[in-house]
Amino acid sequence: MSVWLINLRIFMFLMISFFYYWRILDSDVFLKGVVIVAAVGFVLNHYLLFHNESFAYKLLVIYLDGLLSFGFGFLFPNSTLYLILVGVVAVTLFIVVAESKKHRIYGLLFVLLWLMVMAATYLQTGELDFLGNLLSISIVAFSAVVGNLIRRLIEASEVMNEQFLQLNVAHEELSVAHQQLQSYSHQVEEAAKIRERNRIAREIHDTVGHKMTALFVQMELANELIKYDLVKTKETMGVCMDLAQGALEEIRFSVRALKEEEETAFLPSVHRLIEGFYQSTGLQSTLELRGNPSNIQIALQLTIIRLIQESLTNAKRHGDASETSIKLDCLPEKIRMEIKDNGKGASKIIPGIGLKNMKDRITEMGGELVYESVENKGFRIFVEFPLAEKRWVIGGTS
Repeated sequence: MSVWLINLRIFMFLMISFFYYWRILDSDVFLKGVVIVAAVGFVLNHYLLFHNESFAYKLLVIYLDGLLSFGFGFLFPNSTLYLILVGVVAVTLFIVVAESKKHRIYGLLFVLLWLMVMAATYLQTGELDFLGNLLSISIVAFSAVVGNLIRRLIEASEVMNEQFLQLNVAHEELSVAHQQLQSYSHQVEEAAKIRERNRIAREIHDTVGHKMTALFVQMELANELIKYDLVKTKETMGVCMDLAQGALEEIRFSVRALKEEEETAFLPSVHRLIEGFYQSTGLQSTLELRGNPSNIQIALQLTIIRLIQESLTNAKRHGDASETSIKLDCLPEKIRMEIKDNGKGASKIIPGIGLKNMKDRITEMGGELVYESVENKGFRIFVEFPLAEKRWVIGGTS
């Protein structure tokens, strides 16, 4: 209960007690003593009411205040000021008690006591101020309504405070979860980088190692042919140069991929990748971006960069393409990407290491890959990553 309401309550008790005391004749020592005892009782009850949390204890104190208030009605039959005290008690009662059934019981007790005071007044004075009593009764009823509203306000305030505390706890838990999510995101990113580096290491071993082995075989053959046939020796040296050039390109691609791992900005990394590929191979590329790329999580950004790199490599290496088109749509619920080239294409697609790695990487991120090719009409891939929902179908039909 608010401090101002507590102070107003005891002020009303003492003020009404003082009015009664002031109206008593000096010769009537007994009544003055009763009023003083009642005032002291009000003060003690007020102190006890707000220093004990027991509901039954508070109810007992309110009963005592009510009896003291109605006692003024019996002792001073010509005054209805006691009903103001009863109104203060009613405010306190309706603040403490929440059950409407008990409100009706207390209301009935109040009416009975009020009728008893009116009967005693009529017996002592032969008069009955019905209008004055009715006015005072309306004040008591209004006090009860005010008490009920105050109780509801206090309950609402307590609920708001509890919800505020819960909100603070939820905010702290959300902050911790956010920090854990950031940490997990960094771990996922690092894991993705490690997987990508392992993949590049395997590709170096499989492709460059294969080309270097073939190069050594051709060089040994050229060393033997130089003694007998210079024409075939030159042809063999040409093959050696092609193998060396291919191995060099493989190494450049791998070094570029490892370098891109250290980049953090998504679009600048894509721009550098495309520009670097053009400078080293002459492959022209067009990038179309729609939507906000900031919706793409870091691990998925790395996957998209690797897909673009793999597509450009395949377009130049296997399709002998001169142009590629990259379209990236960043939607709130998904990411769509289409990459196509003007290479020589193929009537039948036999997935190699690059396409297999690409599909594994996309599946790992919950995405789908579709590719198609027509001979002499280039190669096209279409990739889609869901952001809000990931779905895998294992077995059966979908």
